[in-house]
Amino acid sequence: MADRTPSLFVSSVSLGVTVIGLYVVFVLFVTIGFGSYIYRTAWKAEPITSTVSENQALVSDIDNLLFIIKREQDLERAKTRITEDIQIQAAAMSDIETRHSKSFGTIAIAKRALRAEVDATLGKLSEYQYDLGGPQRLIYDTTLENLHKAVAEEEVNLRATTADLQLRALLRTLGDGLGASDVDLDTTDRYAAFHDETVGTLDRLSKEVDGANTASLAIRAEKEALQAEIDELRLRWTAHDEQILALQNTLGPGDPARARLSALSLNFPIFPDILMRFVSFPTIFLTLIVTIAAGGLGTVVAFSRRYYSTKNADELTLSRLFVNVGEGIAAAIAIFLFSGAGMLALTQGSGPTNDVELSPYTVAFIAFLSGFMAEDAFASIQAAGKRIFKPDTPADNDGKAADETSQPDQA
Repeated sequence: MADRTPSLFVSSVSLGVTVIGLYVVFVLFVTIGFGSYIYRTAWKAEPITSTVSENQALVSDIDNLLFIIKREQDLERAKTRITEDIQIQAAAMSDIETRHSKSFGTIAIAKRALRAEVDATLGKLSEYQYDLGGPQRLIYDTTLENLHKAVAEEEVNLRATTADLQLRALLRTLGDGLGASDVDLDTTDRYAAFHDETVGTLDRLSKEVDGANTASLAIRAEKEALQAEIDELRLRWTAHDEQILALQNTLGPGDPARARLSALSLNFPIFPDILMRFVSFPTIFLTLIVTIAAGGLGTVVAFSRRYYSTKNADELTLSRLFVNVGEGIAAAIAIFLFSGAGMLALTQGSGPTNDVELSPYTVAFIAFLSGFMAEDAFASIQAAGKRIFKPDTPADNDGKAADETSQPDQA
């Protein structure tokens, strides 16, 4: 028996917490359901007079008003999300612009290194240009002059690459001139090694310049794509703002109807518009919600009373609680269906003259009782069903036949 005590205590605690939670849920739904029903019927009974005469017909319909308010709130939330997205994108844009600016520095460093290599190579070529013969020397000098002229006439950002191309042409000219001139083999070999080393260095530096340019272009493309996204977000923000202004022109910020509906907005972190959503439901649906909640509440009340009054409380488990709640809700739904079918005379006038709907007060009270006494409620429902579908007995048929034969005699 001592071994079972901790498990019984844990089971009792979990059961008690569940009962309290169900109490809160069902009471909350009953309260919100009745409050929404009262609010909706009171609006129909006492419609608000609009400050703008042309909007009078619109303001008198609470469904239109709720749609306008809800749509405006959705647009405001969408604007807030878009604003946050724009701020995030703007921060990303700032980072991209910083990277883009740094890429220009990388390009400049690579170009300076290439240009410095070109200038250094031109200085080293003087060692070989005096070995050229007369015609070859003239060709070399002309090519060198064209190099300086082409570099001077080129744009500043392209001078390094232009100098690289012109230097390669000058190296070829010098090599051809040495081959055509009367020079010793040692000079030719030294120039060949110098040529290969210089071309390799120029290739490496040119690749660094191309890589820096490619990286800068990639960052620029990323920047343009991000700017397009920001522009799209701003267009959406403007469109939402225009829709909000149009809705406010229909229902002004200081309109009495808006002031009355503002009471439905709650400053809760979760479900701030729950009252507005419930008020937008038809009254028959609100009656159904209240009926189901009342049935569940009655079941929880009956279960808690039975749990704390019985000597065999350990037999009332959590699974039994949920089964009882399900039975109570089912009985409440049955009461609602019977009421809607006209089997119970529970109607009241509401709204326009020709509208007749179920009274949520009476139906919810009976639903509470059906949940409180679920077994008796199901027995009554079963008895009513038997009366509907019970076939006539032979004695009843004989009585009906006797009545039919006696009718001509009475005539």
